[in-house]
Amino acid sequence: MRLSSQRLTMLLLALLLSSVPCRAGEGRSAVSSGDRLVRTIAITFDDGPHQGLTTELLDMLDSLDVRASFFLVGKMVERNPEITREIYARGHTVANHSYEHRNSSALSQQEFLDDLHRCCESIERNIPVRVRFFRPPGGNFTKEVLSLVEKAGLRTVLWDINSRDYTGVSTKKLAERIISKSAPGSILLFHSGVTSTIEALPVIVDALRKKGFEFVTLDEMLSEYTANEPPSVECGSHAL
Repeated sequence: MRLSSQRLTMLLLALLLSSVPCRAGEGRSAVSSGDRLVRTIAITFDDGPHQGLTTELLDMLDSLDVRASFFLVGKMVERNPEITREIYARGHTVANHSYEHRNSSALSQQEFLDDLHRCCESIERNIPVRVRFFRPPGGNFTKEVLSLVEKAGLRTVLWDINSRDYTGVSTKKLAERIISKSAPGSILLFHSGVTSTIEALPVIVDALRKKGFEFVTLDEMLSEYTANEPPSVECGSHAL
């Protein structure tokens, strides 16, 4: 059976739209990248803050003139509040990575809400701005989790490139992986307590800058989606 040119065009358009990744403008969806037409990259770090290694990481980012985004664990924030304040003071985005670092998809609704709010409260006691982004530990979530995060006024942000720095991969292999896979709008996943990550950053940043990429925070990358969207409630208010 032959398709008319109009029907063929509509079919191709539908296939194209179905392949576009979910971004922050779509309600109850997780963000995995920024604008694919803009040569920006967001470096993100999970876990921490850690004594020693997080400060080393901040010093390295300063030396590279790179601002990044840190998804912090609430109980670690309470252990290291001064480092949390330092992350913000140095110009980086501070975001929510849960309080206990438990699998979000395995928690009851109330357990998840309590954990989410408790992390926000821990962070917001130390920085003068509202937390805007959430990343579930291990990238585990459900549609209900996405809905609850949205109602709390946050965006769930994942990544499109995982450095796998937590596996013990060498600095050389880590850098090669990131450089070869990075694309416009990429959100890179690293961890803040890994020495090989700190060592790989100069190579990664230099190579990607030579390719014409600019490094931005999530606040900058996702600003067009979130700037005019006030939260339903304050994340740390328990007002759901």
